[in-house]
Amino acid sequence: MIKIRIMYWKEIPVQIEFSTSSIKKSVKLDERFQFAVDSLSMEDGSYGSDDYLDGWQWKDKEEIEEEFTEKLLNEYLDRYKYPQDLIKKTTELLKSGKRDESPGAIDDWIIGN
Repeated sequence: MIKIRIMYWKEIPVQIEFSTSSIKKSVKLDERFQFAVDSLSMEDGSYGSDDYLDGWQWKDKEEIEEEFTEKLLNEYLDRYKYPQDLIKKTTELLKSGKRDESPGAIDDWIIGN
């Protein structure tokens, strides 16, 4: 069994962790996700503050009954596509007061995009 967790900064995913009883592997998503975190944290005023640090958290995503292989890891990572308008859309939500900062809130923009 493989347990999969996602590291989020507020609503933005940045890293995926795969673990079994004997293996643990963490992989960063496309560096543009981190750029989006930096941009949005500057926009919302949290950059360099405790609020920024408090925004990081792991979220259990799923458990799958498969053997851990590099192919499986790569296929899972391939699901997380960086949307070209991520920074623009999240900034617009912030400015309109409609931003949902909860981990996974924008996964439907990203997964399988």
